[in-house]
Amino acid sequence: MLVAGCIGVLLALYLLAPGAFAAVFPYSLINGSEPSETPENTIFQGADGENITAPFPEPVSDDERLEALIVSASVSLLEISVGQIYSAHTHDDVALRNRAADICTLAGSLRADALALEVSPEKASVRSDFVVALDEFIVAGTLPGGGAPLSQSLMDEALDHLTLGAEHLSGAIQGCKTPHTESSGTGSNLMNLMAESISVFPDALQIGSRFCFDDVGGANSGSLIVSQAKTLQSFYTVGEKPQNYVARPGESFLLVIIRATHLGHKGDGTNYRLQIPRESAFTLHYTGETYSPISSPGPTNRGESYSGGTLDRRESISGYLFFEVPEDIDLSHAYIEASIGRSRPVWSLAGEG
Repeated sequence: MLVAGCIGVLLALYLLAPGAFAAVFPYSLINGSEPSETPENTIFQGADGENITAPFPEPVSDDERLEALIVSASVSLLEISVGQIYSAHTHDDVALRNRAADICTLAGSLRADALALEVSPEKASVRSDFVVALDEFIVAGTLPGGGAPLSQSLMDEALDHLTLGAEHLSGAIQGCKTPHTESSGTGSNLMNLMAESISVFPDALQIGSRFCFDDVGGANSGSLIVSQAKTLQSFYTVGEKPQNYVARPGESFLLVIIRATHLGHKGDGTNYRLQIPRESAFTLHYTGETYSPISSPGPTNRGESYSGGTLDRRESISGYLFFEVPEDIDLSHAYIEASIGRSRPVWSLAGEG
């Protein structure tokens, strides 16, 4: 629940304050750097690390430089924070410590840059919020440091500081100026770039990718693939007693194809059957909310339902999971997570629909 709460706070920072983001994009600086010699051009780093040149005027005061610093830094701070939360969720201690070191270094550098600016009294509270946010991020990054085992209480404390950091960062962003009419188009375009760069599950598999696993005893190997997703308003079951399913107002059905395969037996045991996840082992994540699939409706006019169970050697099954979701769902922000023993593979549904 604490992990979900942290993710919710981070997502809310993007969903609730678009005006503040757009307001200061005309003065955006990346990583606290000074404006280039060509003031009409500023470099914005996209999600894949590629530099994107955008036409921005040069900041003319320390107030504007503070606003630019806050906005340009927010993407990196939140991206690393989400990575920390995901690493904690998957118990990846190595990745967690690496991201903790990254956020300490980044937040420390930004703190020095912010305190070096001579801002007006009107922006003093904005800088104060920003510095407090950076202090919280630094603490969150310092706690997992060192080689000692990471306890649950330590991780909970680190996540608490990440949440506080995100809240103070939100306050700093909302304290920035109101957007100018002439810059709103540029701000909107860069908001899209920023939204695309933030992923709740930065290590998510692409749709169609295979995840391989062993059963509990290690005697059998299997694989799982999320291969397709689509939305529709209605479907019906086929057979002796057909049943219609119609989406409620404002909702739709999301159908996700799951393919499970028994890859083979290994060892000297006599257990040749592989247990694969039931439909209840899957969770849909979307903008901070989670959705469970409805119970398997059986064969439908859209195809077979996925229900899990056991597979013999070399056997494979494929079928749909059915979710009830918002009608305007954007699959570029949707993820499917599967619970397979101690593994929690996640697939991004981006590009489907």
